[in-house]
Amino acid sequence: MQVDSILLEETQFYVGRPYSLSADTTDGSFLIADGYSGRMLRFRRDGGFVRSYGRPGEGPGEFAGLGRGFILNDSVVVGRDNHRNLLTRFSRDGTHLGSTRYEGFKDGWTAVAGDLAFVPAIDLQDYKMVRLWDWGRDVMVGSAIDLPDPYRRSLRGMDVYFGVLAGSSVAAWTDTILVGTVAENELYMATWDDRMLDTLHLPRARRRGVPRDAQERIDDPSLQVSFKERMEMLSTLEGLYRMPDGSIVAVHHDGLIDGEPPMVEFLADVYLTVLSPDRRTACVDGPVPFANQLRTQIDAARDTLFLLDRTLTAVGDTMKSWIRVYEIDTSGCEWLPVG
Repeated sequence: MQVDSILLEETQFYVGRPYSLSADTTDGSFLIADGYSGRMLRFRRDGGFVRSYGRPGEGPGEFAGLGRGFILNDSVVVGRDNHRNLLTRFSRDGTHLGSTRYEGFKDGWTAVAGDLAFVPAIDLQDYKMVRLWDWGRDVMVGSAIDLPDPYRRSLRGMDVYFGVLAGSSVAAWTDTILVGTVAENELYMATWDDRMLDTLHLPRARRRGVPRDAQERIDDPSLQVSFKERMEMLSTLEGLYRMPDGSIVAVHHDGLIDGEPPMVEFLADVYLTVLSPDRRTACVDGPVPFANQLRTQIDAARDTLFLLDRTLTAVGDTMKSWIRVYEIDTSGCEWLPVG
């Protein structure tokens, strides 16, 4: 259920190409990583602009290719430079605190547990999907979760499936992590030292899910699958978020393509699934209403879903950016068993 809409103040910086939205539970503000400006932008809970972090460039505290941003704690935020494989830290007031290099590529949603951050990054040397960053000591300390077979098959073939749909999202506990890839039905649970514990199969009700032969259909040129068919074939996992009671929120997009290459706009129907704390049942595929005029970014925290929704003005030459706020309410759910 939507409970609020917050219009962002864009007089100083325009949110032109957002890569991530992070809700800061310390003060209720929002951190948006924006590729258009090459900066991370902070807005107050009422939508007022606070400050920016970083700027385009290749010097200290600059981004050559800004990806997602995330919040480490109440005093440090991080921007990911995907072109230089750097995790760049800033204090809340915008001071550059340093950068850390990591191995691998393909962005995703980072989870933080204490002094460890679990950074999605696929390294084609060890075929692991998550890098473990001890940010307190500023060192990379390990990796976890093997790259699943469909992505490995794609790498050996046409590489379209891997190139477009690789990447992952992470949720973390004090000793375990749960990882989901962009284009699989499965979630993988492992210990921090990479001992596999379980594979979960989320049920579905409304979303498309992922066909078992999706990788083959996308990578096989003889099937002559169009760009639109490829992009609208399956659901993509856009984020995993751990809630205060230990449940997990999974957000999926059913992609919609408007236009033809190269003039394409990526839209999506958005669905929310809640996995119970014991991971045995799930409240599946609650639809999330929004304008759906431009691709959205989402975050979840403290039983609340936040959605960055950009809408076109009547003449269609400018946009407004809104944070839509939804209460995550499972009281009316029919809980389905998790495979």
